[in-house]
Amino acid sequence: MTQQTELPNAKLQSLLDAAGVLYEILVHGATFHRAEDGAANLGVDLAQMAPTFILRTERGPLAVTISGATRLSYKKIKKALGLKNVSLAPADEVAVLTGAEPGTVALVNPGLPTLVDVRLLEQPNAYGGCGIHAHTLKMRPADVVTVTHAQVFDIAEDKTST
Repeated sequence: MTQQTELPNAKLQSLLDAAGVLYEILVHGATFHRAEDGAANLGVDLAQMAPTFILRTERGPLAVTISGATRLSYKKIKKALGLKNVSLAPADEVAVLTGAEPGTVALVNPGLPTLVDVRLLEQPNAYGGCGIHAHTLKMRPADVVTVTHAQVFDIAEDKTST
């Protein structure tokens, strides 16, 4: 069962409140480690799940949010940004940059350049991390872009494609 509560991450809550965007925090019994698990437990379409990854590049770290129905495409990210080296940041680096563990990284990470995959903007809501285990941040994808000043690109591919 889910319920709405105040965000335990006060810094994130202050940022979202100051931006004037609507959001909800859903509390559940466990942390979802796969978008499929989150969609099933929350009763939403997989495409609305919005995992955020922290990537390491030659220009520095990036936060990247995609639809749960897709997977990251390093090739597309490299092409969109003119990069040569892109990889997932190690867990310790993710914790230093975001204050969260991989799997709980917030949809909004102040100070980190952010990319959002264009497919997520087709959804009415984005369900992603808020930096706290067993909590999900729900907000409009367009608000994620606005609050993070994200660049929007085609940076993912469908999970069903080979």
